[in-house]
Amino acid sequence: NKARAMLDALMGPSRDVVEKDKTKSKEKFKDKTVCKPFLVGMCPADAGLLGGKRNFAACELIHSEIMKQQFEAHPDHKELLWEYQYMCLKSLEIAVRECDARIAKEKARIRDDWGNRRPPLPPRVIDAVSRLKRESSAMIKRAEELDDDQFKEKELLIKQSAEVMKEAEAVEEAETQKAIKSSVSEVVCEICGTAYQGEAADAAHRQFRIHSAYQEVRKKFEELLPNKKEWEARYKEKHGAAKAEAAAGAIAKLKAKDADDGANKAEPDARRKEESDAGRDRSAAGGERSRGAGQGRRDDDDRGDRGGGG
Repeated sequence: NKARAMLDALMGPSRDVVEKDKTKSKEKFKDKTVCKPFLVGMCPADAGLLGGKRNFAACELIHSEIMKQQFEAHPDHKELLWEYQYMCLKSLEIAVRECDARIAKEKARIRDDWGNRRPPLPPRVIDAVSRLKRESSAMIKRAEELDDDQFKEKELLIKQSAEVMKEAEAVEEAETQKAIKSSVSEVVCEICGTAYQGEAADAAHRQFRIHSAYQEVRKKFEELLPNKKEWEARYKEKHGAAKAEAAAGAIAKLKAKDADDGANKAEPDARRKEESDAGRDRSAAGGERSRGAGQGRRDDDDRGDRGGGG
């Protein structure tokens, strides 16, 4: 709710948690709920700038002056500064890109509108054109009323009517072009993308909050832009290495797991092999005993046979 958001902005996240580690209590600005662009000077989606205006939703992360002071006093401030500024630059770039797209769209609309628009003519011109058109219509009516044997007079009236109508159309077109050239067309502000007509409207729109917000956004963007390539390289190097390290750790864990699984599997296999070997040994010993007993019985039988024959 609003009260909680206000307390977060004033006191930071986890304000109700008692920190046992005093170092952590001084690093609350690192929390993911804290807006990093705000810490380095500007979040374009702040409600005081573009947040809630046009296509921008207000930033829902914490904008806290206390967090900013904590960040500025932190020992790692210098190392974290460039990374947070890079985050800020990316958010500013989105805001500027959106505005530039709006400017291009408004210019296209105005070009189409004024290409199809016919501005109103002065009353004196409207009266003159109307009079000529009425005169042309009257000539046509008179020609229609003539008898068929008055062919030449009828043809002359029709010809004169066409000439008068042509004059009326020429006057109307000339005055229209004159009105277009003298009219004040719409202009699009190159800073905020607002369309206006005339100097008075231009002066008025410069007082709009959207105009001053985009002035601030563009100024900050131009300030940070020269560092973009350097920051991009450092960001990729830092987070690319972190991702590689995380991937290596994950692979090592998988290998360790496979080794454990292999060892766990090998142990029962070894036991089964030992038991199988022992079983074969027992079977072999039993066979030998059986063969020995059988041989003894056969020897007795032989002796008995020999005795009976005597």
